[in-house]
Amino acid sequence: TGFLGKVLVEKLLRSCPKIKKIYLLMRPKRGQDVASRLTELTQSPLFETLRRERPQELNKIVPIVGDITEPELGISAADQTMLCQKVSVVFHSAATVKFDEKLKLSVTINMLGTQQLVQLCHRMLNLEALVHVSTAYCNCERERVEETVYAPPAHPEHVVTLVQTLPDDLVDRITPDLVGDRPNTYTYTKA
Repeated sequence: TGFLGKVLVEKLLRSCPKIKKIYLLMRPKRGQDVASRLTELTQSPLFETLRRERPQELNKIVPIVGDITEPELGISAADQTMLCQKVSVVFHSAATVKFDEKLKLSVTINMLGTQQLVQLCHRMLNLEALVHVSTAYCNCERERVEETVYAPPAHPEHVVTLVQTLPDDLVDRITPDLVGDRPNTYTYTKA
């Protein structure tokens, strides 16, 4: 439900009328449950054209309670089962885009969240596509960025183990050494 996610949902509903459902991972936030957050989302100016011209399309959005920072994405077993049976296309745009985020949270969201989503996708019976939205900025330290997959700056499992086992203050102290020539934790965890 970040900026890109909202725009994507609106565009899909407006441009792809054959879509049956859009399951939207949402977490309760600032005292609002996901139903309230969905209402707020669909009442935003972005959805004005849909509300005016084809309001029934908004009924295709099904909120799924979850949190990318939680084990199994915070999705209930029942919802996981339903998603595995019904979903054919997954768009993953969840990320922390705070460039100065603590490394531990950046790893949890940008790396572990993605890993857990991929694991869930492997269980989806009708999956045709997983689209991971990221950024070209993750290799900004290169003078020239080619259309290729670059090796990560460190072995992902090692980074995850490190931030999960070391005390937070120690992770904070060694973050500059880990990040190296990348400008911030965002680009490090997206690479």
